[in-house]
Amino acid sequence: MNDGSSANALDAIASGLLRFDTGYIRDQHTACYIVEDRGCAAIIDTGVGASVPALLARLDELGLTRENVEWVIPTHVHLDHAGGAGALMQALPNARLGIHPSGAEHMIDPGRLEAGVRALYGDAFFEREYAPLIPVSADRIEILEDEAEVRVGTRLLDVLHTPGHAWHHLSLLDTASNIFLAGDAFGASYPPYVTDAYAFAVPVVPPPQFKPQAYHDTLKRIVDLQPTAVAPAHFPLIRDVPDMAERLAVMLDAGVACAAQADSVEDLERQLQDSWAQWLPAGCSQEAFIEDFGMDIWLTAEGMWLWREKQEKKKAAQ
Repeated sequence: MNDGSSANALDAIASGLLRFDTGYIRDQHTACYIVEDRGCAAIIDTGVGASVPALLARLDELGLTRENVEWVIPTHVHLDHAGGAGALMQALPNARLGIHPSGAEHMIDPGRLEAGVRALYGDAFFEREYAPLIPVSADRIEILEDEAEVRVGTRLLDVLHTPGHAWHHLSLLDTASNIFLAGDAFGASYPPYVTDAYAFAVPVVPPPQFKPQAYHDTLKRIVDLQPTAVAPAHFPLIRDVPDMAERLAVMLDAGVACAAQADSVEDLERQLQDSWAQWLPAGCSQEAFIEDFGMDIWLTAEGMWLWREKQEKKKAAQ
């Protein structure tokens, strides 16, 4: 389904699986997904709080009653994915909030999460993009362990813990379509960087939990599932999954090599811009790449630099 409007567009990517453009940052930047079967629904990722009214309106247009939304499942607690969770749960009286075991405390009391985001992005950005954060009652939260199953009507979603972007990250395989709902576990990209001929994305590894091997292990786990496609939160559908996973792995290793030799986090950011540009699709300029992926590259530089500092402290302590 697409009503022709780019703002908060809703697209069917498979039978019973829809992608909602949250409108965060810009159109076709951040998506969440609606899984529906026999009048029941689950929402995978939530967008920010400002996304919630449009998302609820789209549910109404689909004829999905708010009482029949059974699940709200943020793939992780970063606020472009979970910032709207509290507001959604207030509007969906029967929904359970499914979350990674390490993410539950941040949904119940988002105070530490807010403090961390303010420290990273600044108060002005937090107030403009994320405030207010609404807690979720503990009695409405269900912990989703690795290899759990979530039922939506008669449809099954397989839960996989997918660390790399964040230690508390989970993803879901929609078994009906064999599409993997990846959150941020399979990189980030935007139109026009993904086409049928070539898919380009960047590995995004923000602070404070980057571990290179975990990211590599997650990529392998996704490929081994042999999904028909990967549906990331940022943004286009990825159909050539093995090829994209291999490229993400190589780009990650190139980023780690840059981190080892950089003089500062600012120097690392510049090196990532230059290094990753070699994989750009034909016709995409490095200038446009830096503009479109600027926040992703900055976050990754911050995450890799912190990882480097941790490694150096470990060596010094030995």
